[in-house]
Amino acid sequence: MDIRVRHAKYFAFLAISFLGAILIFSMSANAFAHERQLLTIAGKPTLLVVGSTNEPVYVGDKSGVDFFAYTPDPKDPLNDGANGTKPITGLDKTVKVEVSAGPKNKTLDFDPDDDNPAHYTATFFPGAQTTYTYTLTGTINNTPIHLSYTCVPGAGDDTPGNNNKVTLSKGVERDGVAGGFGCPLPKADATIP
Repeated sequence: MDIRVRHAKYFAFLAISFLGAILIFSMSANAFAHERQLLTIAGKPTLLVVGSTNEPVYVGDKSGVDFFAYTPDPKDPLNDGANGTKPITGLDKTVKVEVSAGPKNKTLDFDPDDDNPAHYTATFFPGAQTTYTYTLTGTINNTPIHLSYTCVPGAGDDTPGNNNKVTLSKGVERDGVAGGFGCPLPKADATIP
């Protein structure tokens, strides 16, 4: 085989590999679109991160509520990947989630992640292309919570937030919010004939 042909095939392989890596990176960047809420619960700083599993989510496919809970790093409190962040464990025993889609709702239990003590999931299959709200209820730090997270079409980790301090209930204040997560898309958007 001519050396020029081998070089051309090699460079074509590199170009395809590079484009594939970009595609995978861009898909994984969207895969972790979650809303982060920095809260003070019973006087303790708490970072809750909520979104959907298996993002992007398509109607009829397996998904669920993706929930992470941390004691935040004081130097970078809205960053769940900061060095000083610590997992909050055991919330599968004290927190449930109500999934609402229009007038329909269902309460689900969280399953803990054996590999990540800060991670909890509640599996469901979205049945309609509509706005979904995930409402966490139960207790954190022995304090009752009722916290809602609603999908927004096209939302992602770069969705602007705010740092306005808001009292949500007795013993629960929101100090900041950032990011967001998208709503289920029609399966036709991902179907190849």
